[in-house]
Amino acid sequence: MKKYIIYISLPRKNIIEVFQFNKNNIKKIQQIDIKSEIQPLKIFYEKKIIYAGVRDIPRIITYKIQKDGLLKKINETKTFGNPNHISLDSSKKYLFNSSYSGNCLTYHKLNDKGIPQEKYIIKKNILGCHSSIFHEKYKILFFTSLKSDKVFFEKIKNFHNHKEKKYYLKSKKNSGPRHLDIHPNKKYLYVLHELNNTIEVWDIKKILYEKNFNSIQTIDILPKSLKKNWAADIHISPCGNFLYTCERTSNSISVFVINKKTGILQLIKIYNTEIQPRSFNIDQKGKYLIISGQKSHSISIYRINKNCGSLKKIKKIKTNKEPLWIETFLLY
Repeated sequence: MKKYIIYISLPRKNIIEVFQFNKNNIKKIQQIDIKSEIQPLKIFYEKKIIYAGVRDIPRIITYKIQKDGLLKKINETKTFGNPNHISLDSSKKYLFNSSYSGNCLTYHKLNDKGIPQEKYIIKKNILGCHSSIFHEKYKILFFTSLKSDKVFFEKIKNFHNHKEKKYYLKSKKNSGPRHLDIHPNKKYLYVLHELNNTIEVWDIKKILYEKNFNSIQTIDILPKSLKKNWAADIHISPCGNFLYTCERTSNSISVFVINKKTGILQLIKIYNTEIQPRSFNIDQKGKYLIISGQKSHSISIYRINKNCGSLKKIKKIKTNKEPLWIETFLLY
């Protein structure tokens, strides 16, 4: 029977909680005490390792995912800037650490075992650098600058020879670009704006070849304005048909259908969910959406209808205080 492993970071408790889940039950199988504030998690599936970004003394801890899903620490690497988000390039040669408070992005080269190296490159003066994502086809790294309402991008050639940032996508003033996703067909970039609760869509080919930096759509994730807009996370289903966002003030998940030919989004449904949903994850198969509630101190597991993108809640699990980041791994 297939088993899903759910990894959750809890910075208020300085721990990682590990749960084992299948269609019949869920149980906690491990708790790791970090002794420092733990935030982003990122899985390198091919190497079966998970990276954990740690604050106080900024560093990346690497854990081996063992056959039963339990984690075993194998390395610590110092980085620059308190980690907010971790991403990898498509060849899995580089790890990128985004630091909102450090206003920077750090590049670490990975060795053959997937371990980040101590030597790194820093991209500074990226005000409110919240996240990054790598475009596999064009070898382009996109990274957000929330405080300047920009999404920068640059070509990544190799660790020692890369261009300084020259280009950026400019969003509406005080929109606050936060998290990103790229459509599986590699044609469209989707940017979630924290401060005005919108998604902006760009045609990547037009950006790169026509130098057309105008977005093709801006759409609200909620039908009405709030006293405080506080969008948090965005993910596209592996099939490429649906896009999901979460918003913390309204405690909601918004579901959009994607027109694969044009990239255009259409809002189809909004669900009430955990209190202050900070992040969520869609598993590799696109079967489940798992979301954390910072103020409900729990996570919810939804089954995704692959035909229409709708969500059905199947489990709610209490965690320690203020779950933050979620990653999933499928065991066979």
